[in-house]
Amino acid sequence: MGITDKVTGRVKKAAGDLTGKSSLRQEGREEERKGEAKEELRRDEARAREQQSQAEARKEQARREAERVAEQEDQRAAQQEDKARQREEKVEKLERRT
Repeated sequence: MGITDKVTGRVKKAAGDLTGKSSLRQEGREEERKGEAKEELRRDEARAREQQSQAEARKEQARREAERVAEQEDQRAAQQEDKARQREEKVEKLERRT
């Protein structure tokens, strides 16, 4: 876990300072960096999940909108077909009269 690595790193750095062991201090710095990197990774992963979730929501919204538009187009086409049938019936009646 990132916080554990950071705390362990700080303790090692402090121990290195107290004992004068530069290798222990260096090990502590590396441990801290590892903890920070893990925290950054978790933040990046969380951002990626959030962006993926937003993308899925936009995709679903676009799909619903496309279905709505398609339904409207189907209704317009059906209305136009009805209008054409009515016109055809009118023409047939007029032809029968003449």
